[in-house]
Amino acid sequence: MTSRGMKVLALGVCLLAGILAMKFLTFGLPGGHVPVLLLVGLVLITENFAFSLPLSGSVSLSFAAAFAAMLHSGPLAAMVVSIAASTNLAEARAGKPVVIRLFNAGQLVVSAGLSGSVFLWTGGAPLSQAPATVSTTLVPAIASALVFYVSNVLLVSLAVGLMTNQPYGRVLGQLGFLSYGSSLLVLALLGLLIAHLLSIQSWASLLLLTLPFMAARRTFRVYVDLTEAYGSTVRSLVTAIEAKDPYTRGHSERVAEYAQAIAEQMGLPQPDVQMLERAALLHDVGKIGISLDTLVSPDELSEDEMRAIRRHPGLGADLIADVDFLHDIVDVVRCHHERCDGGGYPDGILGEDIPLLARILAAADSFDAMTSDRAYRPGMPFEQAIEELRRVAGEQLDERVVASFVEVLRSDELGAMAP
Repeated sequence: MTSRGMKVLALGVCLLAGILAMKFLTFGLPGGHVPVLLLVGLVLITENFAFSLPLSGSVSLSFAAAFAAMLHSGPLAAMVVSIAASTNLAEARAGKPVVIRLFNAGQLVVSAGLSGSVFLWTGGAPLSQAPATVSTTLVPAIASALVFYVSNVLLVSLAVGLMTNQPYGRVLGQLGFLSYGSSLLVLALLGLLIAHLLSIQSWASLLLLTLPFMAARRTFRVYVDLTEAYGSTVRSLVTAIEAKDPYTRGHSERVAEYAQAIAEQMGLPQPDVQMLERAALLHDVGKIGISLDTLVSPDELSEDEMRAIRRHPGLGADLIADVDFLHDIVDVVRCHHERCDGGGYPDGILGEDIPLLARILAAADSFDAMTSDRAYRPGMPFEQAIEELRRVAGEQLDERVVASFVEVLRSDELGAMAP
């Protein structure tokens, strides 16, 4: 159910979009309707062919088309194209709430309207009205692209924060300013080129320009499908491992959630967060080589059984070392039972020598182990487990990691996950 705050935000954004649209109605479409209709058609096709990427959002030409519309025909044209960009049939078929879809449309129109205002204020003029030169177009174009970028990021972050109950600052950090900004720069340059082709009415060149991007979509689609297949393979393997021990079923999934939350709280970049998720899902893969009797024993383990258990980080690292798409998590899996005081296993390394992601994984793994029922003891109460984390901070676990973890746990974002 959409929160009241999200409904208020959507309403406010749509009202602001309407005000900006009224402001530019008198400006009209100096380039005529044909260029705008062409860009609307282009954005309808490309936006409905857009698809999600694992790390950096989605791929489409919607911003390039809206930016081209503004450069060629002014702010109103950009706002019209932005409305078309928010028309996504897949989202409608999937039943995405109307409030969210209205917000998406409104924030795109507001971003386009503010961007267009800055374009005109800094001396820019639509290419359909005046011949372009570097001196008259470059600065207004850069300024308007930056305003679109900032307004889009700020509005989307606010919406995500309201929908997920996450702090605004954390959401901003998760969006990946640099990766999104670099993508926007490329699309802005593409929009500038499209606007120029529209101004000289080079329709064939426009078609030849957009066709490679449509072809590139197929390449990216193959990449996304392959990535999703890798993820499915990893999760299937985790399910097979945890089937050996009914007491640890769901353990790896919970540890992955905890580890991701800690990494995000600490401000780690998204590629590291994604890497940590894979490592967390596979951190116990080495247990596949350990006797079931040892794993589920309700009695105190013998020295031989303890030695067998302590082999699992090394076994797991060896198992995934030759898998190309998992080679970056080998050290994380191997070191997730190392201790900051050097008393861990399998290598007895300590402090900063332990990879940061392994230190995060160790805290997440310890908390879930404490709060989960085992064959030999019931799970520890939530508050007691938090106090235990604090007690071993600086010795077994990294102090900074524990502080971040406790902060997340206290925010109630992860409390409901504890078994």
